[in-house]
Amino acid sequence: MRRIVQALVGIAISGAALWLTLRGKDVAAIAQEIRVADYRYLAPYVLILVGIHLARTVRWGLLLEPVAKLPFSKLNAVSAVGFMALVVLPFRLGEFARPYLVAERPRLRVSSALSSVVVERVVDGVFTGLLLVVSLLAVPDGTPGVRLLRTAGVVVSLAFLALLAFLVGAYRNRVLAVRFSEALLRPFSPRLAARASGMLDAFIHGLRLVPSRRKLALFLLLTAGYWGLNAWGMALLARGFGFQLGAVEACTILGVLVVGVMIPAGPGMIGTFQGAIVLGLSLFASREAVATRGVAFANVIWAVQLAQQVALGLFFLFSRHIQLGRLFAAPGAIETGLEAEEAEYRGEPGAASRD
Repeated sequence: MRRIVQALVGIAISGAALWLTLRGKDVAAIAQEIRVADYRYLAPYVLILVGIHLARTVRWGLLLEPVAKLPFSKLNAVSAVGFMALVVLPFRLGEFARPYLVAERPRLRVSSALSSVVVERVVDGVFTGLLLVVSLLAVPDGTPGVRLLRTAGVVVSLAFLALLAFLVGAYRNRVLAVRFSEALLRPFSPRLAARASGMLDAFIHGLRLVPSRRKLALFLLLTAGYWGLNAWGMALLARGFGFQLGAVEACTILGVLVVGVMIPAGPGMIGTFQGAIVLGLSLFASREAVATRGVAFANVIWAVQLAQQVALGLFFLFSRHIQLGRLFAAPGAIETGLEAEEAEYRGEPGAASRD
């Protein structure tokens, strides 16, 4: 029932966002712009998307390496299927697919796999939040919506910096972090506090993802390269719709997009994705251009990214590295796995059998 409610809420949010994006627009003119766009840039853009996939797969492997060095073939297959689940499932439930699919006891526990994804997301949040804040400095103060976006960029950056500080603190002092979380939740529900702090304890046990200085530098370099490829690809495909985006414009639109898709939505992030692209473009292009060519570009780049991720995921879905049963059980199994590991750390009998 909870999953059904989440799906319905996500679909409602997507519908509202799509309606806001298309409200007052000439749908026939948008369709015409989609038909007449210059698609010579499509093939290079798809190649860039493949490069993005490889870069984030290698980067994820660097995070997991201190715990378990996995073959690239497995990381590649799990990444492809996991990111497909992320775009297909509502409310970003696909985030749980990668850590559960890659976990393999006793080498790599669920807690460590989940920690790698959380660290990855926090670093990405800090990077893109700061990127948005810096790139918006080049946008004139009088531009409609720029102050709101600057505020959003600062809020996102501060939120992810706080999460990063908490992860560092938890890594250095696990007991204090668990006690803090329990004290924070206990006034609301003692039962929830005990359960959440126990799962957090298991999560922190898995937070041993500290690579060497050389690997850490490579991780940060791949992070910059990964997001740089995203901005470059966006600017490249935009040319087919008559938009000449420089580095500042592309990075700004990318930052707005990242903030926009953080809003839980329906399958494929439909609605929030297009709305964010249109909002970002409106900072640099005329209202008339955005209302037709901009909306057309937003829908095409959304469709291309969705098709590429789904096609790549389907290609690896039936590989020897993927168990379909584990894929569909991932959201609930992550929670169960953390509870079992936390019980195991406490030395409860029968804990290992529940994992």
